Amino acid sequence: MKSIAPRALAAVAALALAALACTTVNDFFDFELPDPEGLATDAFGTFPPPNTGTPPAPPTSASSTDEVATEAPDGTPAATITGLAPAGDLPFTLDQADDAQAALRPEFAADAERFPAASRYVIDVAVTFNEDGSATLTGREAIRYTNQQDFALDELYLMLWPNERSQYLGSAELGQVTVGGQPVEPELGDNGLHARLPLAEPLAPGASIDLEAAFSADAQRGLEDGARYGLSNGALFAPTFYPLIPRIVEGEWQVEYPLGGGDTTNSDSAFYAWRITAPADLVIAASGVVVDQANAGDTQTQTLLTGPMRDLALVVGPFTVDSRTAGGVQVNAYLLADHADLSGDVLNMAGTQVETLQELVGPYPFAELDVVDAPGAFGGIEYPGLVFIGVIDHDGFYEEATVHEVGHQWFYSLIGDDQLLQPWLDEAAASYTELLYYERVVGPEVVPQVLDNSWGYLSYADDPTLPVGGDVAGYGDDYAPIVYGKGALFFDALRRELGDETFFAFLHNYYDRYVYGFATSEGFQQVAEETCACDLDPLFNLWVFEGGPVERQE
Repeated sequence: MKSIAPRALAAVAALALAALACTTVNDFFDFELPDPEGLATDAFGTFPPPNTGTPPAPPTSASSTDEVATEAPDGTPAATITGLAPAGDLPFTLDQADDAQAALRPEFAADAERFPAASRYVIDVAVTFNEDGSATLTGREAIRYTNQQDFALDELYLMLWPNERSQYLGSAELGQVTVGGQPVEPELGDNGLHARLPLAEPLAPGASIDLEAAFSADAQRGLEDGARYGLSNGALFAPTFYPLIPRIVEGEWQVEYPLGGGDTTNSDSAFYAWRITAPADLVIAASGVVVDQANAGDTQTQTLLTGPMRDLALVVGPFTVDSRTAGGVQVNAYLLADHADLSGDVLNMAGTQVETLQELVGPYPFAELDVVDAPGAFGGIEYPGLVFIGVIDHDGFYEEATVHEVGHQWFYSLIGDDQLLQPWLDEAAASYTELLYYERVVGPEVVPQVLDNSWGYLSYADDPTLPVGGDVAGYGDDYAPIVYGKGALFFDALRRELGDETFFAFLHNYYDRYVYGFATSEGFQQVAEETCACDLDPLFNLWVFEGGPVERQE
């Protein structure tokens, strides 16, 4: 997810038309936060630059021989199936990949046993920084995939996200692949964005199969100009760098090229056991908890485990590290040297939001949360257990970005949703968590001002009557004002309709129903109606499904 950070609503007029992935709508506030909290005052930020990525070409596919390349939308090689062969031992067996207790807070260790059919990933990756300023990731993975559909599967897919050209500054190659112990020739499609793996025999419902793949990816400089994958300030930012199994939605693999500037990836919660080798003089930040580490000469190796997480993010760079505990969670701040003196503020902002949402929504079960200084990563981008903040600076323009991205740990990471087809479920919710944060830190007197800014943001929509429940591509320039601005206002309208006691009971019930799973707009309404024992069709039709003019409520 990305976050948008406007300096003030005047900035929205110039920049609100940018197509944005997960963007925090940061509003201008003129109140001061209490000094004892150690938080920045008058926090506001800047929008990311417009998405200027070249539209993708029509889908293509290719069968591999020893080396088969496809062409990216900009005409450069996007992906290759090479003779790259797996080598060496993986850090775990697939039977150990769900040994996730170390990655979970002790009181949630049993969550590792709740999902026997979740995919298991074991990944070994080495990071090299090259003389030309690029970086290379070379690795191998093993995956155990269980068919959770009610029909047999005759194919699997792997997503190669570094080949997405609008937000990823790099490319990926897929090496040798085996499925069920037998070599498979992947068929690349959509300019190398995905690889189809035909199965020799249909995979029956409830059956499992193991696959292995070698892979490599490169990353280029330029993240500071607006991207989610690449290099900036001597650091590598590499989310979803590895071949990732997508979701099946309404009976079809979700492998389409993401359009509209929103978030890119959708994947089911899985267990990861992975090992990273990187230069010893740099700092590693990664999803999960380190269970082993060692140095050998000029390299370091970290081995990590995760709880049920949707995907991974990896960062390697010249960071300072500071930590604090908030609500039983270790919050880590990875900041570049120029921003090291801001670690206390960042930790207080993130920690306060962790405490707020644990109280108002549900527990954060993972042992750690990493907040990473990522200049140029839009306003910010969320990943499970790790968030990028793209606007950290000494002007204090990063508070809403930090709060918004931490909010996504509940809405996207824990309570999943389809970020392509129903993005409001995480973006509107994360935007509303900004209000919950300020309501806690400043007091209820700030709520009208926060809502005023959401109304002002909505005013920049070409069609403010649009419903918030649409897909990313359908909104065009109205995506951010509707999904973020109007979406946050819908949460306020729902809270007014239900009253505080029932509204917060609903948030807890919604969390309990969908934690680690995938929510839908219809499921969201169902839980709300079950909680209030009332009919909410008129409210949801007006705001979420059909649209129409909405009015301020005093």
